[in-house]
Amino acid sequence: MMKIYMIVVAMLVMACGSTQQTSGFFVGAPSRDASTVVSEVVDLSQLDELAPAPDDTLLNCTFQSVLDRPFGPDLPYDVYNGALHIDNHYFNEPVVLLSASGLVKDGLVQAVFNVTDAQAHSVVGIVLRADGVDNFLLLGVNGRGQYTIQRCLNGLWIPVMGLDVFESSRLLPYRLNQVELTAEVHGNYTDFSVNGQLVQVVRTTVPVTGQVGVFVDAKVNADLDRITVMPL
Repeated sequence: MMKIYMIVVAMLVMACGSTQQTSGFFVGAPSRDASTVVSEVVDLSQLDELAPAPDDTLLNCTFQSVLDRPFGPDLPYDVYNGALHIDNHYFNEPVVLLSASGLVKDGLVQAVFNVTDAQAHSVVGIVLRADGVDNFLLLGVNGRGQYTIQRCLNGLWIPVMGLDVFESSRLLPYRLNQVELTAEVHGNYTDFSVNGQLVQVVRTTVPVTGQVGVFVDAKVNADLDRITVMPL
C-alpha cells in the first residue's frame, strides 16, 4: 500500500509546473498577466463582431415588413407592398434619406427605384460619403435618360471631374421606370452603373467613409424597392 502512495505522490510532483496541456484548459506558460490576456480576447471578439467579413451585407432591406426602417424610426413615409413609398410630388425640395449603415472602406451600394410620377428633369439617386443631408456625393438619373454626378457641399451643388450637371454624351433609355443604381466604391474611385450598365468611373476627393442613402428630387413620386450596402 505504501508503494502505491509513493507512486501517486511522485506523479503529482511531476505534474506541478508542467507546461503541457492540463485537463484541456491550459497549454504552455502564460507570458503576460492573465487579466491582460482576457481583456485582449474580449476586445478581439468585439472587433470581430463589428468588422463584417468581405461577403457580409451590412444592409439588405427589401421592405417586406411594414416595420422595416433602414433610415431610422421617424421616417414620415409608409412601407407597403414591398416598397418604401416616397411621395415628394407636391414639394419643391428634394428628399435625402440617410441610412444608419455606412461604408468604412471599399464597398457596394445599390438602390432599386420604381418611379411612378416625375418630371423629365427630376432625379432619383444614391447618396454616398454623406456627412449630413447637405454634404454628400450624388449619383443619379433623370427621366430623360441622363445621369448626373454631383457633390453637395453645405447645400451648394458642385460638378465632379468637370462633368456636366446632366451628362448627355451617354444617354440611357428614355423614361426609365424601374431603375437599379449601383455604386462600387474603391478608394477615391466609384464605378457608377445604371441597370447593370457602367456609365462612369468617378474620382473625387470626397472622404471615402460616411453614411449612404437615397435621393428623391422635388416633384417626384417614387417607390424604393430595395437598398443594399455591402463591403467588398
